[in-house]
Amino acid sequence: MPAVLSPTERGTSDRWTALAVVGLFSLGLGMGIVAVPLVALGSGYDAPTVGLLVAVAAASQLGARLALPWLLGRFSDRALAGVAAVCLLAAFGLLALTTVLPAFVVAQLLQGVARAVFWTSSQTHAVRAAGRPVDRLVDLNLAGNAGTLSGPIVAGALGTIDLRLALLAAVLAAMAAAAGSLVLQRLPAFDRRRSSGARALLGRPGVGLSSWASAVGGGWWSMLGSYVPVLLVSAGVGTLGVGGLVTVTEGAGLVAVLALRRLPPGRVGDAVRGASFVACTALIGLAVAPPVVAVYVLLLIAGGAASGTVTTLAPALAAAVAGPHEQGDALALSGTFRAGALLGAPAGVGLLTSVVPLAAALFVLGSILAAAGVVFGREAPEAGP
Repeated sequence: MPAVLSPTERGTSDRWTALAVVGLFSLGLGMGIVAVPLVALGSGYDAPTVGLLVAVAAASQLGARLALPWLLGRFSDRALAGVAAVCLLAAFGLLALTTVLPAFVVAQLLQGVARAVFWTSSQTHAVRAAGRPVDRLVDLNLAGNAGTLSGPIVAGALGTIDLRLALLAAVLAAMAAAAGSLVLQRLPAFDRRRSSGARALLGRPGVGLSSWASAVGGGWWSMLGSYVPVLLVSAGVGTLGVGGLVTVTEGAGLVAVLALRRLPPGRVGDAVRGASFVACTALIGLAVAPPVVAVYVLLLIAGGAASGTVTTLAPALAAAVAGPHEQGDALALSGTFRAGALLGAPAGVGLLTSVVPLAAALFVLGSILAAAGVVFGREAPEAGP
């Protein structure tokens, strides 16, 4: 007879399985983030076309976020995580077969859907398990960071041989994540008849703060992947230096996530609020700072640590004020604001740069995000025991 696991043993097994699934999905995503634009450039597409493809993925992610409350009310988070992993492997598999423009568009649409559905479904799975939601989300983000930090390195190494090898490796990682999702504990779908809905949730203390913080985090990371490198290059920082600074920034976010396990529950709201304002200040600082590498390093470390903090704690804060059947709506709402910023911030800065210098556009973005915090950064409740 097979051994019967106790509830504690089942919970521990599910926790490690979930972390493995997140790590594998993130590994595939990290490899694809590097491989896809390089494959596009190698296939003869110009930089504006690559930028348009990135925007397609962001728009797709936002659309999927808007549909997530409905999806979480009809399907288990285990099923949604598995479908998301299949979408990711289909996206990269398609590009391994053909590089015609329609294939890139479809792949980016699938990638955007995969990212939105996977992260929210994995978050809901984490917060519904035993233990403090903050601890579970910290672990989830650590597993995700491990994948997204190692994925680009693996893709770069394989890309020196053939970029399609990097795509195929990403497919294998996503396939393993899909298989692992089948082993996860099956939790029932949320009963949305017992939820107040996203609009009502926005009026609760803590949810507005969480949503604003998620937008700040999305805005920061969208700038780090687009206009901040351009600013650094214009200030005389070389390509190698830009890569090193971005790595330092992501490392600061990882260190911040590691430190969050020791955060007292009653300080979660304060940490979210403070980190969000630090990220806004870092954006403004990058806009007005003198072109000195040491100053840029300090600002990028501060912004990276702050963004890592809000990425982890903002969803926990939203889930803490939601009822058992409202957590899906709360997490989807927080993710929607992040996805909106990932799409809207680069587009807004791009429009501004047509009339003002890039530094001025970054200053405007940071100021708008900080001003929004004055309205939404109100006192929040404690994030659970």
